[in-house]
Amino acid sequence: MKNRWSLLFAAIATTLLLTACGTSTNKDQESIDGSADVVENADKGTVTEDKEPETEIVESQENIMKDANPIESDEQSYAISVLPDYSLISEEPGKDSLISANNEEVFMRIETVAKEDSTYDYLAENMIAVLEASGDGSAPIEVLNEKSIPAAEGIENAKVLAIKAETASITGIVFERDNMVVRLTIYDSPKEEYFEQFLRMAETIVTK
Repeated sequence: MKNRWSLLFAAIATTLLLTACGTSTNKDQESIDGSADVVENADKGTVTEDKEPETEIVESQENIMKDANPIESDEQSYAISVLPDYSLISEEPGKDSLISANNEEVFMRIETVAKEDSTYDYLAENMIAVLEASGDGSAPIEVLNEKSIPAAEGIENAKVLAIKAETASITGIVFERDNMVVRLTIYDSPKEEYFEQFLRMAETIVTK
């Protein structure tokens, strides 16, 4: 009889032990699964907080251009928002210059033509020759950094080439917008101190 009770107690103790182990295993598994969920949610949160390139461009344009004033070209069929420290001057039919008041050697030449077959290709190819003539004779390099390429709404087929000269950094830009092709040539300081302002103003060029 004593042996039977001993066996019964042993069976009960074994059952309780197995139950406790199962509970502990489930809790450990839940803890692991929960940690995985936290990591996954944290990753998603990080991705959500990262700003899209388009959002950064819009915010940058708004911050830089908040004091700009719209001006129409006297010689061409476009309007542009100009910052207070810059002046838009018509050089000749089909060419304007946006000049910095702080450094007259820094400016952006603006040319616009009606969009027609092969117009874009001609201006893009000719831009290479313009940059080579303005630089030290080396071949221009295509700029692929999104932050240096005009990307405002309505701008299409933007292409940017750059070349370094001894006393300047020269950038050529061609893009299409509305019914025109725009070509820009930016003559900046060697450190490109004015480039972003020129780029943001260029992004406001529209048909008037």
